[in-house]
Amino acid sequence: MSGQESSAEDAIRAAEHVAEAMIELWRRAHEEVAAAVSDQQMRALLVLEGGGGNPTALAARLGLSPSSTTRLYDRLEHRGLVARVQSGRRVAVSLTALGSRLLEETRRCRRELLRQALSAAAVSDRQVLHEALEQLCALVRGLPAAAPEQTVADPDPRCPP
Repeated sequence: MSGQESSAEDAIRAAEHVAEAMIELWRRAHEEVAAAVSDQQMRALLVLEGGGGNPTALAARLGLSPSSTTRLYDRLEHRGLVARVQSGRRVAVSLTALGSRLLEETRRCRRELLRQALSAAAVSDRQVLHEALEQLCALVRGLPAAAPEQTVADPDPRCPP
């Protein structure tokens, strides 16, 4: 393996470690704030935060069947986290104030966990980390969109095993 290939592999491993650490951080914040809300329910709230929508569009954004999405939002509505608004024959689903507060409190907890973790780093190291993470985010955002309905059982054929 050449030096460039080795460097690329090192960067990939480091990015994977960052992703895994962020998943762990998200999990910890989620458990501290909203342990009774499932991961799928949290994802549904995040989708709604980007703007409410009709159940069919939300199902597509979540990669679920319309009936599964309806049941998911039924549970969230029962908890007071989302509301359905009927307009003629159309139904729109949106976050309630309680749902918005739950997401903000989860983010606040996550920021506090990050603040604790980064407090031990030197200012210069935090600046380097900031720049590297911003660059990584820009690179990831530049990737083509994933095909809908991808699952672990149906992996993306473009990705090697």
